[in-house]
Amino acid sequence: MATQWTLEKELCDIAKARSAGEALRRLGIVDEHCREAVLEEVEGWTCAGDSFTYRFRVVSPEAAHEVVLKAIVAFSMTRSLTEITEEWVRRRRLLEREGILTSRLYHAGRALLVEQSVPLKLCDHLKGRPSERKRLIDQVIRFAAVLEKQGFCPVSPFHGLCTDRHDVFVTDFGQDIGPPGVGSERNGRLLQEAVRWLERHGGRSIDRPRARALYDFHCADIHSEDTRWT
Repeated sequence: MATQWTLEKELCDIAKARSAGEALRRLGIVDEHCREAVLEEVEGWTCAGDSFTYRFRVVSPEAAHEVVLKAIVAFSMTRSLTEITEEWVRRRRLLEREGILTSRLYHAGRALLVEQSVPLKLCDHLKGRPSERKRLIDQVIRFAAVLEKQGFCPVSPFHGLCTDRHDVFVTDFGQDIGPPGVGSERNGRLLQEAVRWLERHGGRSIDRPRARALYDFHCADIHSEDTRWT
């Protein structure tokens, strides 16, 4: 008879811990001195493209943390799920080195990721936020530029972007952005896609000359000390 799955058992197994509290501390989700934490389900297992996700909240006296489990189910004829997991982590680290914000990663292994859950889909948040819009737009343009600079040929690069209302976070490293080092031409295609996407979801036109200048700046192999576009 199969053992019923529980979040507590999964966390203990991942962290090689005897209790959920110990697992949370080992994974770095709560402070090492935290002794009281409650797990709350936010959303049960849900299909999300090439992974299944389970969202939960960790509530302690000090803070609440939104966390997501991602079970990778992407299909490949040549690579195992473990190798796919490692590739997703490499893509994440590459973007981070270019200054792109990503959701915090607590664990990666055995085709399972444990990471910070960023609360809002960017596409749902863009409308009606004039005070935040410029900063968010700039970060999307920078993301598009880095994808082109690193030779990504993404299918749907902006769909998985999320926000905490202040910054843009990349949370999807699978088929939507694909592998780096594939594209060789810097033709501004991703700038055009980014502008169209931002205008469609933001409901307002984009300052295209400024977007072009920002894009070109972040596509450059060597950045000057002038950071007025960051």
